[in-house]
Amino acid sequence: MNTFKNSLCGRLRMSGKEEIRKHKEICDKILALSPKIRYVGMINRFGKTVAGNLRKGIQPLFKPEQARDEFFLASVREFMRKDFNSTLGKIHFTLTVHDKVKIVSFVNNDYTFYLSLEKDTSYGEIERIVEAASKMKM
Repeated sequence: MNTFKNSLCGRLRMSGKEEIRKHKEICDKILALSPKIRYVGMINRFGKTVAGNLRKGIQPLFKPEQARDEFFLASVREFMRKDFNSTLGKIHFTLTVHDKVKIVSFVNNDYTFYLSLEKDTSYGEIERIVEAASKMKM
């Protein structure tokens, strides 16, 4: 019985590792869409980051606790906005323009994607990035 339990637990852990690997691969693919992307985060509906990737050579602007709070708020905002889809239509993405960066968030399946972009990223480039990322299989 103990051997069966250990074997079963090992398989469950492996599937969790596989899921994490898959999420990281998705973030890597999104990051590869444009050199303007600084960071890609994949956030579950509870606001927890399940994967993320910062472009090499980029300094994070947030402290860890600030990042956690920001990603939680982004996820909650995106999922709450779904309530208005029947009135306003489907949300494609949310764009926030700061002095230092542009932030784009969008939902694909049950995940909110949070992208930090260089300040000079054009609106057309943002649309192209979101469209390509939204077509990726989860």
